[in-house]
Amino acid sequence: MAGRSEDQSQSSNVLLYVMVAIYVFLLVMVAKIAHSRKKRVAADEGEVKAHFGGSFGAFTLFLTTFSTVYSGFTVTGIPNEAFSKGFVSVRWVGATLVIVAGMLLLYPRLRRLAVERQYESPMDFITDRYGTRRLRVLSACCGIIPMVIYITAQMISFAAMVEGMTLQLIPKYASTIIFCILILTLEVLGGMNSVVLTDVVQCIVMIASFLVVGGVLAAEYGSIPEIGPADCSFLESVSKNATDAYSVPAPCVGPNCVAAGCIAAVKPEFYQFPSRSTLCDIIFFLINMLAAPLQPHMVQRAYIASSDANLRIVMAAMLLAPFVAQPPGIVIGLTKSAYNPSWPLVDQEATAFSGLTSQLKMTGPFQYFLVTLMTCSCLAAIMSTADSALMGASSIVSLDIFKKTLCPSMSKKNVVQIGELNSVLVCGLAFLLGMFLSDDQMGVIIIFQNGMLMQLLPAFGFGLYLQVSERPVCAGILAGLISLVILTITGNPLDGYVPPVNVSVFVNFLVVGLMCLVAPGTGEAAKLDVAQIRTVMATSREPKLVLVALMVGIALISTPWYAAGSLEPMIWGAPRWAIIQLLSFVAIFLLGLLAALLWQPPKAENSKAKTEKVTGVAPSEAETASTEQEAGKV
Repeated sequence: MAGRSEDQSQSSNVLLYVMVAIYVFLLVMVAKIAHSRKKRVAADEGEVKAHFGGSFGAFTLFLTTFSTVYSGFTVTGIPNEAFSKGFVSVRWVGATLVIVAGMLLLYPRLRRLAVERQYESPMDFITDRYGTRRLRVLSACCGIIPMVIYITAQMISFAAMVEGMTLQLIPKYASTIIFCILILTLEVLGGMNSVVLTDVVQCIVMIASFLVVGGVLAAEYGSIPEIGPADCSFLESVSKNATDAYSVPAPCVGPNCVAAGCIAAVKPEFYQFPSRSTLCDIIFFLINMLAAPLQPHMVQRAYIASSDANLRIVMAAMLLAPFVAQPPGIVIGLTKSAYNPSWPLVDQEATAFSGLTSQLKMTGPFQYFLVTLMTCSCLAAIMSTADSALMGASSIVSLDIFKKTLCPSMSKKNVVQIGELNSVLVCGLAFLLGMFLSDDQMGVIIIFQNGMLMQLLPAFGFGLYLQVSERPVCAGILAGLISLVILTITGNPLDGYVPPVNVSVFVNFLVVGLMCLVAPGTGEAAKLDVAQIRTVMATSREPKLVLVALMVGIALISTPWYAAGSLEPMIWGAPRWAIIQLLSFVAIFLLGLLAALLWQPPKAENSKAKTEKVTGVAPSEAETASTEQEAGKV
């Protein structure tokens, strides 16, 4: 299918801009509704609960979790990676499955402890389990820094989308300022209620877009099996140079022409078996996803579930989500890689999402409507994740650092104000970082982000299952962070194979193990130990850990390690190793579904229990926990 010339005047974009403006206005109206709800909760349960907490049923919880997990990485990062690296982007399907494996490992215990012991902040477990200020502050830093990086990534995605949509009319700095204003407005208006309710709207838009886009692209440009072969029926030859940035390259014959329309003809390297360095990149990408459930805003999703049973439903549904959400982005990138030489220069240089949608909207009225829906979906994915991450970072700063460390007597109103001020500062810092990073660095950004979160795995993972004390965990985090700084300054000797963040995580785990052997500490400051955790979980049947281990193991074994450097045979338009990996992901889905079904939450979740509310380092008097509130269901 030949490319189409762009309209430099952008008159064809007017309707698109109007629809996007209506969509943003709708989000603000939903946030206003959330504001009214926040005021009611504040009157009944206090301002901190109203701003940072909530109680939501399975349907709402799934939609907000879906919106949070599928971010700017999904709508701009995946298409760009598919455009530049081809079928390596299949790894993103496995990424969500590994995230759910991490959720199955951590959330059954974290969620039950949060109910029984009345946790408010994502780091309350650290305070409860280890009982020292230094580990709480260290853990808070390991949670906040990745959130700043994450919000930066969303800003970059937003700016790339807006630049492409407006044909570079709105520059990057202006786009990021608009972005900051939007997410800060949503947070100030309704807090967590605003985040969750706008997530519901945004998730519906995202899913509708995901379900339609694959079929439309197949009808307009051909499916992957059709455009994959080098001699496919869409093959054409075009000039390397166009007369201007908005005109399509002319058809031609001869040495100064390039192929277009078939993936293998334009990008034959996509069908080569991945190199060893690419293999390592895929492996550590998947490994680091284990830490994604420790993102503060993800932990908050476990806390705001109205029951353990509803959280289990959400985990089971999230196993299916990557097969709906990730393939459209991969198809967008691969389609652009095939047709890119035949498109105007302005679309060739745009991101995969922006370039393809610019061409698609000119093919017909329905396609124009779909592009509008896809653009709103892109906005939805970016904004829903960013405002969630902002709320997570704010809760750590205001509750863990200020309320429970620096100023224990701080009023609830001041706690919320500190959180809102922190959100402004985080947005400012993310804006500065975003000016120096680009959307091409999404893969590197997410590896570093989740690598930082991996520093928390010993604190949470060992703390939930093993009788480890504070000293080894604190020493491990310190050693991991110091080694990361050293590797950043001096260089990584394993560069190209092992990311520096993973080297530092290995140092962390090693130090924890050694300290447990030679200087384990007493754990006297802890208010919670593993025996108490087991007692709390005695009324539940937890997911089988062997199934979780199999999920992660199959994800790693599925990586293309078995025939480096060879040319792979093509199956359904994709290299054989990519098909093997996708089939492995289906097996992981089935194992995860079995693990979720075997998790049996306590039958009497609404019974009252004697609990200890975590308000600081020193033990507090036991008090009776309130029952889970169903009134907050949507």
